[in-house]
Amino acid sequence: MKNYFSTLLNDPEIKSSLRISLPLVFVELVNSLYSLADTFFVKDLGSEALAAVGIAGYLLMLLQVFFTLFQTPLLILVSQSIGAGYRDKTRLITGEILVEGSICVIFLSIIFYIVAPVFIAIQSGVAGLAFQYTLDYLRIRVAWFVIFFVSASFDIVFVASGRSDISLISNIIGLVSNIILDPIMIYGLAGFPRLGVAGAAWASVIASFLTIPIQLYYLGKLQLLPMRPGLFILPRKIIDLGLPAFIERSVISLGNNIYAGIISRLGNTVMAAHNIGLRIESIIYMPGFAFAMTASTIVGRHVGEGDFKRAKRIGEKVIYMGASLMGLLGVVVALSSYYITTPFVPTSEIRELASLYLILAGFSEFGLGLAMVSSGAIRGAGNTRLPFITNTVSLLLFRVIPSLILVKSLGVLGPWIAMFIEVYARGIMAYTIFKRYFNQLARRLIS
Repeated sequence: MKNYFSTLLNDPEIKSSLRISLPLVFVELVNSLYSLADTFFVKDLGSEALAAVGIAGYLLMLLQVFFTLFQTPLLILVSQSIGAGYRDKTRLITGEILVEGSICVIFLSIIFYIVAPVFIAIQSGVAGLAFQYTLDYLRIRVAWFVIFFVSASFDIVFVASGRSDISLISNIIGLVSNIILDPIMIYGLAGFPRLGVAGAAWASVIASFLTIPIQLYYLGKLQLLPMRPGLFILPRKIIDLGLPAFIERSVISLGNNIYAGIISRLGNTVMAAHNIGLRIESIIYMPGFAFAMTASTIVGRHVGEGDFKRAKRIGEKVIYMGASLMGLLGVVVALSSYYITTPFVPTSEIRELASLYLILAGFSEFGLGLAMVSSGAIRGAGNTRLPFITNTVSLLLFRVIPSLILVKSLGVLGPWIAMFIEVYARGIMAYTIFKRYFNQLARRLIS
């Protein structure tokens, strides 16, 4: 293992990739700490509050699916455009996608805000205080969702341009703001009213808003400020690249909400434990998003240059590095699961369940890393259809259906075992497709 990592780290192409991926690993770590901060600060409000934040988190993931419709084309087109040396085209692409995406997100947020009670009832079946907490938290986040879309889109531009370090700076400022605001707004400190779970939602909204001026400043320094589009010229490419990714994320998010619904119906204690385990696990799998975006960026850049051979070679190295790092972190978390859950749990029963979840999740991270980074590399090559097919089939066939069956005899352990099997199935399929069929699926989209 030591020689394996030594060889990788001495590779000049890996070093170049790490300049993008390492800041992104910390960006994704910061993003995961946003959720952990909310979980940590609401835990003293009881298991209903913990369950509510978890349920709302799954529903927010469902709404974030609409980001994919625009941000996947943004990442691919900007990385290929920069690789081809077309800076003005990069600004036009960013401006058009930002305008179209913001209009869509605002419209969908209005609808989601109205029907939120129905979604909560269908997804989780919770009632009473847990339902009200979930509704309060969800509606505040949804009402200001366009802020999250704009900030996340600017991050995509930084990553695609190779400046993930700037994304890290803005996200750290947002996280620090969130950590400061959480206890103040949840518990009514410093003269603020006590808002409870709703305070956690407001803290996240304000923290995200504070990052936007910083992002605009750095975009100006990079001469990448979005250019206002005079005439929309990209709808076909947006649909071609974004629609498969959007459908993929929709199905996956729907499947994950069904999966969460199966677990939440086992009671608030079980759902609270699952939520805590998932938040801690995010420290491991969020770096997977970093390596997936790195793979998309680097592969996209070399495809934009027309160098398919180099795109495949570097993409494969990034896959190895990302999956190996996630696997190593997963083992550490699995072996220390009982201890790292302690700060987040109000009862010993929740701690034991959360620890069990982290053991299974930790040992599954290598497979999840293969799936995430391989899919990112395939998207960077200009193909969003194959990740949609493999990820959707895997989720439904190996996670959702087995969970529905196993929960009857094994309780919550059944869905968690199904999760373990599914991530390895998905990882093997995605990596095999990248390895064997890269030259057939790669395509240059910028001219």
